[in-house]
Parts: sequence; structure tokens; C-alpha cells
Amino acid sequence: MLFRVIQLLLSAQGATWLHNRLLRSPTFHKMVGHIHQRVQYHRHGIPMEESRTSLPGHGDRFQRFFSHFKDEFKNQLKGKPTEKF
Repeated sequence: MLFRVIQLLLSAQGATWLHNRLLRSPTFHKMVGHIHQRVQYHRHGIPMEESRTSLPGHGDRFQRFFSHFKDEFKNQLKGKPTEKF
């Protein structure tokens, strides 16, 4: 029985099945992503996460939203909601 399984896995159909299973695996894609990230770091010296998060004006989106929300809330409590149009 074990010999038959090994023989099937080594055949063309078995290789195709293993190949398809590997490509559908999220663990495989995660591993490839980590390897790609390391290669990019060694080539360019800056990790992708640091270069994306260091864009000006994008770091304080939550603070701007919260400030706008707070101002709108205060205006509605005063009875003067902001006119949209």
C-alpha cells in the first residue's frame, strides 16, 4: 500500500497534484512573501513597510477623522449642524 502511494506521488499525475496543492496553500504563499521581502530588503536596504508608512500626511488620518467627528458632534449639540450643501 505504501509503495503504491509513493509510486503515485512520483508519477506525472502525482507531481501535478502536489504542484497544484502547493500553489493553493496559504502557507506556501506566506513563505514566498517573506522570502521576497528579505530579497527586496537586501537589494534596496529599506523594508517595504517603512517606506510605505513614512509618506507625509498619511500617518494622522485617525486624528483628523476624530477631530472632524468631535467638531461635528459639538455643532450638533449646539443645534447648528454643519450645512453639507
